[in-house]
Amino acid sequence: MTEKDASGRGLAVQNSVSLGVFLAVAADARAPFTVVELAGRGVTASATATRWVLEVGKPSLDGATLADKLIELGEWEDRLVDMWQAYGRGEVEMTDFKTQLTEIVTGMEGWPTVPQDRAEDFSSCLRRVLGPGADG
Repeated sequence: MTEKDASGRGLAVQNSVSLGVFLAVAADARAPFTVVELAGRGVTASATATRWVLEVGKPSLDGATLADKLIELGEWEDRLVDMWQAYGRGEVEMTDFKTQLTEIVTGMEGWPTVPQDRAEDFSSCLRRVLGPGADG
């Protein structure tokens, strides 16, 4: 069963939006290496934020506090998507794009992280997800 956010969308789908944009930025033939590097940092920041939500936020915060944190993260993601779309329409030059991407990535990197004492491998906590037709 997939968890849902307040809008009813699956969290896994929602969390993949920023990943998709960062990967698209990194794959864009017009992007200079510094922008590709920023996109890579964005992938890491997005994954770190998701891990914090799963390992720290959900188990330790009340619903309202966690919702506030998720809204904050969603605002970074909304800015990223809007900027990427404006760039694709030719409304944003590469220099402005890089400046805005730097602000977004830096903001996401400033998000909470998993404390070192909780940073052990948590892969054993993940459930195996079976695809259609797979044996359970």
